Amino acid sequence: MPLFASSFARRTIAFLAAGVLALLAIVAVSAWLSVRTAQHAEEAVVERDIRALTTNLLAATIDAETGQRGYLLTGEARYLNPFERAQPRLRRDIGTLRELVARDPAQLAAVNELSEVLDAKMAELTETIEQAKAGQRDAAIQTVLSDRGRLLMEKARTQLAHLISTAEGRVAARLEAVTDGAELLTWVTAAGSLLIVLFAAGASWTVVQYTRDLVAARSELQALNVGLEERVAERTEALTRANDEIQRFAYIVSHDLRSPLVNIMGFTSELEAAMKSVGPYVAGDATLASKARLATEEDIPEALRFIRASTGKMDGLINAILKLSREGRRELRAESVDLVALFKNAAASVRHQTEEVGAEIAVPSSAPALVTDRLAMEQVIGNVVDNAVKYLARDRPGRIVITTGETARRVHIDITDNGRGIAEQDHERIFELFRRAGAQDRPGEGIGLAHVRALVRRLGGDITVQSELGRGTTFRIDLPRRLRLNENSTTR
Repeated sequence: MPLFASSFARRTIAFLAAGVLALLAIVAVSAWLSVRTAQHAEEAVVERDIRALTTNLLAATIDAETGQRGYLLTGEARYLNPFERAQPRLRRDIGTLRELVARDPAQLAAVNELSEVLDAKMAELTETIEQAKAGQRDAAIQTVLSDRGRLLMEKARTQLAHLISTAEGRVAARLEAVTDGAELLTWVTAAGSLLIVLFAAGASWTVVQYTRDLVAARSELQALNVGLEERVAERTEALTRANDEIQRFAYIVSHDLRSPLVNIMGFTSELEAAMKSVGPYVAGDATLASKARLATEEDIPEALRFIRASTGKMDGLINAILKLSREGRRELRAESVDLVALFKNAAASVRHQTEEVGAEIAVPSSAPALVTDRLAMEQVIGNVVDNAVKYLARDRPGRIVITTGETARRVHIDITDNGRGIAEQDHERIFELFRRAGAQDRPGEGIGLAHVRALVRRLGGDITVQSELGRGTTFRIDLPRRLRLNENSTTR
C-alpha cells in the first residue's frame, strides 16, 4: 500500500505540516515584532535624548541669564562663570539637537527657530555684560529693563517647553508601543506554543492509535495462528476418529449383515431337508407320512419364521445405515439456538414415559448463547434424553438433570441421570454402530448414540460419557460457540 494512501500517514503528515507552519508563523511574527520593538525602542531613546537636550538648553539659558544678572548687580567677574559655561553648552546641544531631528522637518524647523531665539537671547546678554564691563552699568540696566531680554527668554521657554512636551509624548508613545509589542509577542508565542502542543498531541494520538491498531492486529493474528493450529489439530483428530469409525463400521456391517444371511442360509438348508422328507411322501411312501406331517407342520413354519426375522433384521440394519447416510449428507445451517427452549421441548417429548415411571427432568433457567444447526441439536438432545429415560433404574425414583457451562470459545451440556449406569469397558462401545451395553431388555437397534456422536462431530464438537454401573450416567456434549459452516457444512 502506498505511503500516502494510509490514513495514518496522511494524518501524521498533516499534523506535522501544521506544526511546522505554526512554528514558522511564530518565528516570522516574533522577528517582525522584534524589529518593530527595536525600532520603537530606538525612537524612544532618540526622543529621550531630545527631551534631555531641550531640558539642558533651558537650564543653560537660565544659567547664562543668572550669571548676567549677578554680574550686573555686583560687578564681580566671578558671577560670570555660569554665563561663560553656558555658551559652549548651548552651541553643542543645539548642534546635537539638529542632528537628532534632522529626519523630522517640523521638529527641525522648531529647533532652527529656537536656535535663532537663543542666539538673540545670548546676544542680548552679551551686550549688557559688555556694557557693564565698559563702565556703562546704567545703560546695561536700561537694556535689561527694556523687556527685550525678558520677551526673548519667555519665547525661548515656550519653545523649549513645547519641544520637551512633544519629546515626552513621543517617549511615552514609543514606550507604550514597545510594551504593546512585547505583550503581543507574548500572546503570539503562547498561542503558537499551544497550537504546536495541540498538533504534537494530535500526532502523538495518531501514532498511539496506529500503534494500538498494530498491536491489536498482531494479537488477532497470533490468536488466528493459535486458532488455526487448534483447528488443524481438531481436524486431524476428527479425521483419525473418522478413519477408526469407518474401519469399525466396515467390520460391524460385514459382521452384523452377514449374521442374518447365515441364518437365512441355515434355515434354507432346513427347508431343503424338510422337502426331502416331503418328497417321498408325496411319491407314495407311507412310511414317511409322519415325518412329512412333522416337516410341514413344524419344521417348515419355524424355518420361515426365522427367515422372516432375519430378513426383517437385515431390513432394519440397512434402514439404519441409510438414515446415517442421509444425515451425513444434509447441509447444516448456523442459527442462534435457544437451549432452554430446546431442553424443554425434549423433556416434553418424553413426558408420557417419565410420568409412567415417576421420573422428573430438571431443565436450567438459563443457558449460554449458541450458534449451530437447530435440527441437529434437537436430534442430539432428544436422543440423549430419550436414552436416559429408557435406561432409568426401576428400584428408585428417576431424575434427569440438564446443566450447561461455557468457556471463551466452547459451550458444554451435561445430561446426568441416576439410572442403572454403564460398565467402564462399555463406555466407548455404546457409541459404536449396532452395539449396545448391558441387559438387552429395551427395544432398539444400537444406532441412537452412534447417530448422536456423528451429529455432534459434524457440529465441530464431541460427546463423552462418565458412568458408574448401578449409580448413573453423565453425557457431556462439547460444542463450539459458533458453528463454522465452511468447515462442517460441506456435503458428504
